[in-house]
Amino acid sequence: MKTSELLQKKEKAILEKGNDGLYSVFMPNDDYNFGLSGYGTTEQEAIDDFYASVEEMRELEEADGRVFPDLCFEIQHAGEDYNIKSQPSNMVAEDEPHYGE
Repeated sequence: MKTSELLQKKEKAILEKGNDGLYSVFMPNDDYNFGLSGYGTTEQEAIDDFYASVEEMRELEEADGRVFPDLCFEIQHAGEDYNIKSQPSNMVAEDEPHYGE
C-alpha cells in the first residue's frame, strides 16, 4: 500500500435510480463544508458526473485557500451493501474522461 493511500479518507457515495428513471450519486456524509452529487440518464453517466463534481469542488476549495481532503469513494447502490466502484478522488481511471483537460 502506498503512503498516499494511507492518507486517504474513504467515504461512501450512494447511487440510486429515481422514479423518473434518472440516476443520481450523492455523498451522505455532511461532515464537510460542501456536498457532492452527480446525475445522469445511466448509472455510468451519474458516476462520471459525480467525479466531475469532486474535481470542481476541489478547484473551488483550493481557489479559496482551503485544503480539499484526499477522499476515496466507495459507490454503492441505495439500500444494498456491495461496492460497485471505488476510486480515489484525485485519480481518474484509464477508461474514464479526464475532466479539466
